[in-house]
Amino acid sequence: MSDGRHAPEATLYRLSLYHCYLGELIRVGAPERITSRHLAEELNVKEETVRRDISFVGDIGRPGAGYEPAVLYSEFTQFLGLSEEYPIVKIGTAKMIEALQIVFPADRYGVKPVAYFSELPEDAGAEVGGITVQHLTDIPRLDPELGVSVALIACSPGWVQISLDLLASAGVTGALLLTPVIRVRKPEGMNMTQLRMPCDLKSLACRCQVPLGTVGSM
Repeated sequence: MSDGRHAPEATLYRLSLYHCYLGELIRVGAPERITSRHLAEELNVKEETVRRDISFVGDIGRPGAGYEPAVLYSEFTQFLGLSEEYPIVKIGTAKMIEALQIVFPADRYGVKPVAYFSELPEDAGAEVGGITVQHLTDIPRLDPELGVSVALIACSPGWVQISLDLLASAGVTGALLLTPVIRVRKPEGMNMTQLRMPCDLKSLACRCQVPLGTVGSM
């Protein structure tokens, strides 16, 4: 199996897009073969870029014949270091965790939540999807046998740094942050991806401004 750590960051991101797209395609009924041109058109990427990205994964398919979607999906799964039920933990209030399950149903995306942690003491003991919510101060006692390396953090800004430090102490090495916190210290050895929705909304609002004097003149 190829080592994903040797691929450029942009390639890894695109491979994750291909993986998500193929997963959806397989669920709704994929064709027998799929080509790099098809992937390029669907995901707005150059065809040569798709072929180059796939070359990092390995020698898959035959020139001009395309790929079997299920085989390509499986190869991407292995290359990205995933599994059919990749274990993750989620951190946020019980209500936030429930909301995330609605907009991001884990079973559709090949991940499996195995533990939930909340910043609210009153949430401890509540159940969400059959999993008992624990207080985030229990993170250091996360069972190593669960094999968790990635956490999704959607707690309030004041608890983000504490959550990251506790996750690092539990051996978790990756964090996806869904929080507006601006400044955060990355624990040593941890990989982080952050989505700052308020900032993204502000930049989008700026790009969508109508120049003065144009309203009503069209």
